[in-house]
Amino acid sequence: MNKKTLRQLYAEHQGKVSDKWSLYLSEYDRLLKNYRDKPVRLLEIGVQNGGSLELWSKYFENASTLLGVDINPDCAQLSYDDKRIGVIVGDANAPNVINLVLEHSQKFDIIIDDGSHRSSDIVNSFAAYFPFLENGGLFIVEDLHCSYWEIFEGGLLDYNSSMSFFKHLTDIINHEHWDMPLPQDTLLRDIFTRYECSIGEFDLSQVHAVEFINSMCVVRKAASFENRLGSRVVSGSIEQVLLGHREMDGCPYHLDPLFDKTSNLWLSRTKTSDKIHQYTRAEQSLANAQQVITALTQVISERNGQINTLIQSVSERDEQINTLIQSVSERDGQINTLQNSMSWRLTKPLRILSGYLKKINRLKRKFFGDRLAEE
Repeated sequence: MNKKTLRQLYAEHQGKVSDKWSLYLSEYDRLLKNYRDKPVRLLEIGVQNGGSLELWSKYFENASTLLGVDINPDCAQLSYDDKRIGVIVGDANAPNVINLVLEHSQKFDIIIDDGSHRSSDIVNSFAAYFPFLENGGLFIVEDLHCSYWEIFEGGLLDYNSSMSFFKHLTDIINHEHWDMPLPQDTLLRDIFTRYECSIGEFDLSQVHAVEFINSMCVVRKAASFENRLGSRVVSGSIEQVLLGHREMDGCPYHLDPLFDKTSNLWLSRTKTSDKIHQYTRAEQSLANAQQVITALTQVISERNGQINTLIQSVSERDEQINTLIQSVSERDGQINTLQNSMSWRLTKPLRILSGYLKKINRLKRKFFGDRLAEE
């Protein structure tokens, strides 16, 4: 009997809400079809409304563990009739939460990161949980388009973005071709230092394949011996064009010493890992400097606005002062006009006499006041 596709299950679903891009539904069918009848152990980072766990329980009918982790405390309200489903509330990358996850299962066949989408969280989650992925299992990261946005700690040329991290994993897969005496984590040291995490050489050697789909990355795990290029396999017996291939059958892979690598700046044996990272750090420093310049430009623009506002205020005050000066000048003119008028001159004797009378009254009060005090 044909099983329903994930798209069909989504179309029929009436339970808790699940939110996926349409491309994901068809890609998941392709990626997970060989797991459908197995007792799958699935871990999903990022639960949201909890609907995806319900849908995974329908998709993987024989699943043994379907575990979700979400930092949102409201996820504690989620409950399921299916006993295979569990939800842990907390930061998926916190040591205590990792321990809680491992209490449910020491290994997982499928791990899906649909959490915060921030580069730091994605890199930390991969470092924390890839070691607990079963050989042959898949580590799937959703919504990697956020890796190109600054708000999610990313950017097209950001060497510390989650997309850059997974791109470097493709180089690690091909570690045996580097022709450089460098450990596998060389290209990841800067980003590990930035996000304070790490992955051991053994675990990196188990990265078998890295597949990119629009906004998704799929990392397949396999035992390290399965990830080597292996030996040459030559079939057939007739060599009409190029001779010597039949003798190569069964020969192990090795770097051809006849290749001249001295002119290759990036593959020179004299170039140390620190030298390689000088280029990436220099470009990152330039990017950081540009961000600082942008921020300072914004500050200068704001200060210029404030200065223009102050200049406007000073100009308005100057106008007010000029208006007051003009008013004072007009009052002075009015006073001068009054003082030079005929009525002002005619009343001058009266003003003088009034002044004398005021002085006489003050003297009388003083004199008679003193006499009255003595009597």
